[in-house]
Amino acid sequence: MRDLRLDSRSLWRTLRHNWPWKVAALAVALIVFISVRRSTSYTQTLSLPVEVETEEGATAIPIVVPGVVDITFRGSETAIRQLSMAGAELPRVRLHLEQPQEGEDSTRVRLSRSEVECPDGLRVDAIEQTELRVTFSPRETRLLRVAEPEVIGVPAFCEARVYIKPQTVEVTGPSALFKELDLSRPLRTELVDVTNLSSYKTASLRVLPPDERSGWSVRPDRVHAEVVIQRENGWRLFPEVPVRVMQSASGARYVPDAKTVEVTAHGVSSELDTIDPAGVVALVWERPDGLPCEPQIVIPSSNRVNSVAVRPPLVRLLPEPTPTTEEVEP
Repeated sequence: MRDLRLDSRSLWRTLRHNWPWKVAALAVALIVFISVRRSTSYTQTLSLPVEVETEEGATAIPIVVPGVVDITFRGSETAIRQLSMAGAELPRVRLHLEQPQEGEDSTRVRLSRSEVECPDGLRVDAIEQTELRVTFSPRETRLLRVAEPEVIGVPAFCEARVYIKPQTVEVTGPSALFKELDLSRPLRTELVDVTNLSSYKTASLRVLPPDERSGWSVRPDRVHAEVVIQRENGWRLFPEVPVRVMQSASGARYVPDAKTVEVTAHGVSSELDTIDPAGVVALVWERPDGLPCEPQIVIPSSNRVNSVAVRPPLVRLLPEPTPTTEEVEP
């Protein structure tokens, strides 16, 4: 027991000796630990296409299944946040494969961390699909059409017309994949955003491959697009729009002096053509002073119309005639 008390006192004297330096060393160690943990404690999972590099002069194109793999990356908060920024450098998955000997057209490859190229500050934490199947198929080139790009952000009451050049591109890929495609469908491109624009925009858009599988190359890989924004470029006439009277709560009943009015709607031509004439109606309400009132035009999908003109512009309401004695059935 005495020896135990002596050891406790000795330990206490050792801890008290130069204690300020020991506290400082502990603080520095904690700071280093927290800094290291902050630099590696953030993760994000990305779905990345598998790129295959073959030797020069290869006559066959590899098809990788699955062509997209999910990889979790670990790094600092700044490095992880940059992955979501526009134009940021993204990790890449690259396989280097040799052309197989004649008769060997399929092989299995195990994906490792060394095939994943990461930007500075990131490292591979996990790979969901590690086993890939690579099938080599003969090379084939086809001439395919390019679809007009989808335009987003078009202002209200406007129409966007798109002109692209060239309208066809050469697509090279595995013959086996061409057989699975619907070649009548044109290739898609990147979107065009015309938000806050009012007249014109040009853009260079990347042509997207036929599908997400590897082995495709497109030439040229970009098309030049011109987007022309037009406002109110059309009108449509509705010659006989029925007039409906909204009867008052007083019980008095009225009839309009004109059963129909002529309505001219202004807006985008392609949108105006989709309006069903049967849904267009002119509404009028009783006015206490008995003066003519301006009809309110109700048009289905009114967001397609910018303005309307009505003829006649005013409608007078007349008291509904009371049926005579002869008109009343016995």
